[in-house]
Amino acid sequence: MRQDLWPEAADDHPLEIAAFFAGRLNEPQAVLVAQEGPSLVAFAELSIRHDIHELRGKRVGYVEGLYVAPPFRAQGIARKLLQASRQWAKNCGCEAFASDRSDRIVIDSRF
Repeated sequence: MRQDLWPEAADDHPLEIAAFFAGRLNEPQAVLVAQEGPSLVAFAELSIRHDIHELRGKRVGYVEGLYVAPPFRAQGIARKLLQASRQWAKNCGCEAFASDRSDRIVIDSRF
């Protein structure tokens, strides 16, 4: 699924995944997944950032990536992952929640 979301970095995925599970990767700090039975159908990669221009100096929960496999789209899975991501950020002491979408950053500071 990472390859579907970021095809330009396909060669890097195996090393990044191994580094994440070995605790040697700075980002993401968390990965949330959705399953249908034993199959993985979606994921969200999360980090905590301090470099969001509009929120400089604040701890910001940040969605680095969100992907839902095509057969499982339009079923509310992304919404549930984002709700869980927002809760993760709150639990980590973040003051805001953000993500980028193409050419813009979406910020929710109504924590």
